[in-house]
Amino acid sequence: MQSSNDAKHAAPIFLICSERSGSNLISTIVGEHPEVYAHPPYHMGRDLIFKLHEVSRYGAAPDALQVLVKHAQKRISKYRGDEEAASLVQWIDEQDEVSPQTLARFVFQEMPLEAHGKHALVKENNVHELLFFLVDCFPDAKLIFQVRDPRDFLLSAKLRKKRWLGNKFGSLRNALNVWREDQLGGLNALGLLGPERVFLQRYEDLVAKSEDTMRELCAFLDLEFDERMHDFHQGEGAQRLAVKGGPRENVAKPLMTANFRKYLKGLSTREVKIVEAYVGDLMDRFGYPREYTASPSLYTIMRPQLTEPLERMMNGELRPQYRAGNRRLNADLAGSEVPLCAPLWEDKPKDNIL
Repeated sequence: MQSSNDAKHAAPIFLICSERSGSNLISTIVGEHPEVYAHPPYHMGRDLIFKLHEVSRYGAAPDALQVLVKHAQKRISKYRGDEEAASLVQWIDEQDEVSPQTLARFVFQEMPLEAHGKHALVKENNVHELLFFLVDCFPDAKLIFQVRDPRDFLLSAKLRKKRWLGNKFGSLRNALNVWREDQLGGLNALGLLGPERVFLQRYEDLVAKSEDTMRELCAFLDLEFDERMHDFHQGEGAQRLAVKGGPRENVAKPLMTANFRKYLKGLSTREVKIVEAYVGDLMDRFGYPREYTASPSLYTIMRPQLTEPLERMMNGELRPQYRAGNRRLNADLAGSEVPLCAPLWEDKPKDNIL
């Protein structure tokens, strides 16, 4: 890979991947390459850079930047230590104006000393939503687009909340919407930037044909394959991320080469049919064969909408919108929002009487 627009730094790598789809695994594997630094999952793109609209000059909120920085400092301290977190605070204090471009280059390429001279690998949820910005900020960046069978994705989301109707994403319908939007975002990146900038791989190929997949990925990144990638689970990054019982505990274990099609035992027949009805078109494109070829029944099509209210209640999703991102950060920012436009009229709101 070529250098980025800043000659001091190698071009970064960004990962497009749904949650519960092996994003921590691929990040940990590639991070063991001596020419790559893999950022931990502290989500500085989502929770810091992407939220700078809260402090934009069009809607300046004096307290919002401090909220963002305080949260970022806490997350960086957790994964990287107090010294690195303090460097972010110092850098922001030194800026006359914090722009998204300069902040992204500092956080992703300069802040971690281990990233200097290496390709920084950034794992972010919903990174495709930042695509227009990333391409502008890092013209030579490359992207890895990893997809997982949506049936196993759904099973993993259910297992994160082991209760009746439990689902990490609040409901079956929302989980499938998240998977669909993420894959469409990846396909948009692939279509717009082309295979020279975006590498498509399946999670199942990564675990079942690991060396072949890793060699292809290294060739795409213009890197020599390194044997240390085989022993990713023994690396410092894996040991730091893995917490027993947590969502990343498997990164500290050897590759589970048969960790797919678990849905055959973990999901009901009805659930499998629902997944295939909702996202079967994308499954076909990614080479995931369907278990059922008959046209879905009306009940199969409508069931996610019918059960969604009950699922939302069971999973604590009682607000109009599903919760996304860091809940505490969003709550702290809620009080510092400033309207971007003046009200069109001054009528007082009516009392909400049911």
